[in-house]
Amino acid sequence: MRYWQIIDLKSKFLALAFCCFNLNFAQQDSLGKAKIIKLDEAISLGIQNNRQLKIANTDLAIANENVDQAKIAKMPRIGVNGGYTYIGNPKIYEGFYQSNITVDYYNHQAFANIISSLPIYAGSAINKRIDQQELLSQMQQSAVKMTEADVKNAITEQYFTLEKLYRQIEVTKQNIINTDLRIRQLKSRVDNGQNIKSDLLRTELQQSNFKVSVFRSTNTIELISNYLDILIGFPTNTILKPVVAESMLPTENINLQESLAEAFQNREEIKRAEVKIKLSESSLSLTKSGFMPNINANLILNTEYPAQWPNYVNLLNYWAAGVSLNWDVSSFYNLKHRISGDRLEIDKSNIALQVTKDQISTEVKNAYVRYAESKENIKTYKKDVELSMSNYKIVKSRYDNDFALISEIVDAELQLNNSRISLVNANLDLIIQYYSLQYAMGKL
Repeated sequence: MRYWQIIDLKSKFLALAFCCFNLNFAQQDSLGKAKIIKLDEAISLGIQNNRQLKIANTDLAIANENVDQAKIAKMPRIGVNGGYTYIGNPKIYEGFYQSNITVDYYNHQAFANIISSLPIYAGSAINKRIDQQELLSQMQQSAVKMTEADVKNAITEQYFTLEKLYRQIEVTKQNIINTDLRIRQLKSRVDNGQNIKSDLLRTELQQSNFKVSVFRSTNTIELISNYLDILIGFPTNTILKPVVAESMLPTENINLQESLAEAFQNREEIKRAEVKIKLSESSLSLTKSGFMPNINANLILNTEYPAQWPNYVNLLNYWAAGVSLNWDVSSFYNLKHRISGDRLEIDKSNIALQVTKDQISTEVKNAYVRYAESKENIKTYKKDVELSMSNYKIVKSRYDNDFALISEIVDAELQLNNSRISLVNANLDLIIQYYSLQYAMGKL
């Protein structure tokens, strides 16, 4: 039975050793060139360089230009017209092209005029269109702030996830050093007949598992760094190394009801939904303005040459001013369905506001629960590390005195390694959940 166990352990060890070939060189090439970056630096670079945020800011600039364009409708419209015509001498025919007489006409004709129109009254349509564009600009301002918050949230999450991987590698590398010492001891004990070959293979297999874990974490660091590079505008081949101090671990107690109140006050999604209601109401008012007439003031400056063609060649100048009225009477029955649609749109916008509040409430509650859960997890994992360390010391003492099997110390070491990594993850998860809660409250 022991023979087959040895064969199985050998095959597993060879497979893992093949995966880990030249592992140390790969780690030195990638993580050895990592660029150290602080959280506030990463966030500042993200706000400055993120492409999605640049698109949102460009959309805001376009919305502001549309507001200015809508205001131009209040300004007078001025048109300049002019023309010149050369007239050839006409021929007058008698009968059906029997004979003709060429008439000596004046060949030149020209005119020019300036026409100006100023809107006096348009049923408040112009003001409503300006209001609409201003509301659209406000919505785009909210979109910029929402995009900025999303970028900050993504940066913080990936930043601390990177730190989590570096800490895992640090813990696992220490275990590789410990197992390396044990392997050297076991080789001597196997040569002296104190341990069997399977004990050595089991320890070497454990060390290979540790190396594979480091290898996978290293690859994940490269992938996350690539994503973080895109977020903050770095070259995508830059490996990043975060700087996380103990002071960054949050300790404040947060109240759920206060968190919900702040979220309803700060979240741009709610502000955006409220602006959408105003926009729908503005559309209804604009539609109703179609019932009203349009009144314009007009001014014309005109010049013609010749004044009366072809009798006499003089210059004629004149000006005219007046008021024009345009009333689309058919709007009294044409706009009925548009008004009904606008009212339905208002109802829809009000429902959408409530849906947004429900979604934000759910986000805040989830983030709050995860934050409280992370705080409790740290207490549990600290206790697990203490117990695992005590158990490891006992088993190691027994093993050194030949009262324990190699499998027992391997299991004890694995348990200690897992508990340490769990504590590292719990500490960083607390920071991640804290920022997620800040994001849900609209404070990020």
